[in-house]
Amino acid sequence: MKLKPTQIVGLIAIVVFGGGMVFRMTQPSEREIMAQRLASLPRIEAPTVEFPMPDLSSINTTVTAPESVLGTGMGTPTPVTPEVDYTVLGSQDARDDLYCSGVLGAEFEVKIKTDHPDKVAPLMDMQKKLDSAGIKKLRGEGVSKGEDWAYYTLAFADKAKVDYAASALRMPVAACVERASKLPPGDLY
Repeated sequence: MKLKPTQIVGLIAIVVFGGGMVFRMTQPSEREIMAQRLASLPRIEAPTVEFPMPDLSSINTTVTAPESVLGTGMGTPTPVTPEVDYTVLGSQDARDDLYCSGVLGAEFEVKIKTDHPDKVAPLMDMQKKLDSAGIKKLRGEGVSKGEDWAYYTLAFADKAKVDYAASALRMPVAACVERASKLPPGDLY
């Protein structure tokens, strides 16, 4: 019986790949190797700590709350500080930037449900640019100090969401997109 060259190549392939499979099947699996490694490690046992039993012999003791908690011992209650409306602070230009940022955020939340994410991703970039520009203006005016930028951005985002849902935007989405396109890429706050 004489073998053709293709049959010889096939026979060699069977021997090589079959040998490789046999070799691989005789090796331990990764799970077995890890089990061996873990078994060879020394065991770590937490020391047992015994907690003393509580003394329950005085269970009939009556506990009374302090009078200040009940409101009878203190005079007048502490006044509540009024909440700050961050949407009225700063220049109109800074407030417009932050409002437009909120408008684009509201537009993004609506569009992401129906459009492809790549189509609406620029809205997020524009929103960041407007946020950054608005906060920089507020800091330049001395209105925003330190790390209070989130109060401003969240307040304007909430206001814009309400206006967007009511179809009563103070500035339309197109105007906000145009406003953002004039700004350089924003470094956040």
